[in-house]
Amino acid sequence: MLDNDAYSSPTPGLAKGLSAEQTLRSAIVHCVLGPGEILSEAKLCDEFAIGRGAVRTALQRLQASGLVSASARSGWQVSPVSAAEIREVIAARRHLERLLANVTLSEPDQTHVSRLCDMYTALHGRSDPSLDLQGTLRRAERDLLALLAGRLNMPTVAGWLLDLWDRSARLVTFFEGRSTIKFKGADRALLGAFLLAGDRDGAETHLAQATDQLEAYLAARFLESSAVLDEPALRRKRAKKVTTEKTEIQPNQERTRTN
Repeated sequence: MLDNDAYSSPTPGLAKGLSAEQTLRSAIVHCVLGPGEILSEAKLCDEFAIGRGAVRTALQRLQASGLVSASARSGWQVSPVSAAEIREVIAARRHLERLLANVTLSEPDQTHVSRLCDMYTALHGRSDPSLDLQGTLRRAERDLLALLAGRLNMPTVAGWLLDLWDRSARLVTFFEGRSTIKFKGADRALLGAFLLAGDRDGAETHLAQATDQLEAYLAARFLESSAVLDEPALRRKRAKKVTTEKTEIQPNQERTRTN
């Protein structure tokens, strides 16, 4: 579900090794582009060193993924964090993730899953401030889930799942940034063990319980942050004058109205 890359801020140079969509997706998932933020295509081009056409195409794809929205009045906007967003993500994960319990793993896949299980067993539950244990576990979790999604032989469903895991990561990143309580995910070594043993019922139960755990965390943090979430969305402060910012966004808004 969670990718630890979501905890390091992107820089303009990041775009050189990634597509425009990957670059902006990464910035949104770890809230460098914050929930509810109004986006200017021109400023995104400058900030992430991406061409204007590539930015527009990336935003359209991210809209399909549920990470941004567009309106004739305000243009592009990062999707806000809301109770509806949480409910949608949780409900969709409950419906789709159960399919992962039925995948067939090849021998190389089984070896990879076994290694992930060994790492999880070694690290899960440990606490060492000098090590990024949580980040390592989250990268391994995403690696395992992505592997399973790829073995579904259903590209559309796999794409939906990848989007849902990114949206989940964004929600966790957002709430962890506003709370001293961090999300401790499920022990995915158990999921790997169920899959290696061919226990599909056990794997499906584990996936459902992990989603319940995520839902409980997000619901609790949402109630704590409701006052913050109700604040109007504002642009991040820039070095340029506000008048310049308003001038730059007008073409963006006009294109949205004429599309």
